[in-house]
Amino acid sequence: MAFKKKETPEFKVGGVNIKIGERYILDHLTDPNSKVGTKKFPFNGSGVTDCVFFDDKKNLYDTGFYESSWCLQSYSEAEKEELVPIYVNQIMKPYASFRNADLTPTDKNEFWKNFRYEAKVNKEFDTTKPDDLFELFQIIIQGLACEKNEKKPFYRQNAQFTISNPQTTKNKNKERSKTKIKAIQKLITLADGDKDKLDLVLNFVGRESTNKVDKEDLKTIYFEVINDPKTGVDFAERFLEACEDYETSTGQEKMEFFHAVNELTRLRKIRKDARRGYLTEHGDVFLGNTLQDIAKFCIVKDSVQSKAIEELIEQNPQVRREV
Repeated sequence: MAFKKKETPEFKVGGVNIKIGERYILDHLTDPNSKVGTKKFPFNGSGVTDCVFFDDKKNLYDTGFYESSWCLQSYSEAEKEELVPIYVNQIMKPYASFRNADLTPTDKNEFWKNFRYEAKVNKEFDTTKPDDLFELFQIIIQGLACEKNEKKPFYRQNAQFTISNPQTTKNKNKERSKTKIKAIQKLITLADGDKDKLDLVLNFVGRESTNKVDKEDLKTIYFEVINDPKTGVDFAERFLEACEDYETSTGQEKMEFFHAVNELTRLRKIRKDARRGYLTEHGDVFLGNTLQDIAKFCIVKDSVQSKAIEELIEQNPQVRREV
């Protein structure tokens, strides 16, 4: 008889995905207007202790364990219906059993009157432990912590900390490092063996023309670009994607057209209109919204754009660069 492997519970709390069995940690919340670069608690170990809000209108503690709980106001009705039973079964009941506590949210319940959760920089929560998971839930659902890259104003506006999974962050950092290494290796290989191809790829991903740059200088320059802590990964991903695209016949043709389009723009045979995008010199043909768009149109034979560009190339043959 085959036994089905039991899946590890994973669910959303606020804007945070929680997976039981993983560890989570609180960190600084960045505030660009702050002199120290953080919103409220710039020092490790600094933080806040708070209690669960008492809802005077409902005469209940706002625990997050019932559907009309105020802290769940950002949830849709479908989300409440799905997630509240999970919160009760995965968080509330294990904690109640662990602490031998009554967790009904009524005003007479002394547990909620005395309960405090503590949030501070570098505090770690082990979700295999019922008390850690319970406290983590309250910190998130009460609005004190959000994901580092949270976009929704509801979750970010009152948050004082960010929350992350160290293992996930570690894995992401590892993958980013692999991407950077792969990009550097690819760039060195192309610089030594096929610099013309490298020049076209770099041009296509938005870099200045490198055809006059010595290959050794190019390696040094782009080693630093790829290792830039803010933009390096993004560049490495786009570079590798473009290299892969170049390996197809349409990809190579597109990048050769892109080079020509760039040169034609420099020669003012193509001009940009603030409202209409890129046009031919006299504005009689719309070519595309971006130079990349124009290059893509060019590989669609018999399109208006490809005919216009091919005519301009015939008139200005010096813009060609075929590899």
